[in-house]
Amino acid sequence: MEGQTVPDLKGQEMNCIECNEKMFYSEENLVHVCLNKSHGILCYYVGDSCWFAAKEETALDLSKKGIKYHFIPDSIFQNAGIGPDFECEYSQKK
Repeated sequence: MEGQTVPDLKGQEMNCIECNEKMFYSEENLVHVCLNKSHGILCYYVGDSCWFAAKEETALDLSKKGIKYHFIPDSIFQNAGIGPDFECEYSQKK
């Protein structure tokens, strides 16, 4: 199976490849983040064009799609302050 190509998205908007919702973006960290409960924490790091999944099922789905990813346990994301209460510039304030 061929891998999907993700465009260079520095500062651009991006939709999640699992749920298609708009991802949060942290310009400081160069990371897009989606917190949809259906797939758990899912991040895309612009620096190396790689995905980070906190849910094993999501990581396996990325693998099946041929997408470069790392499986990072949910607790690691929570230690970094990314979890259910995470807020950024895309939060409910519009």
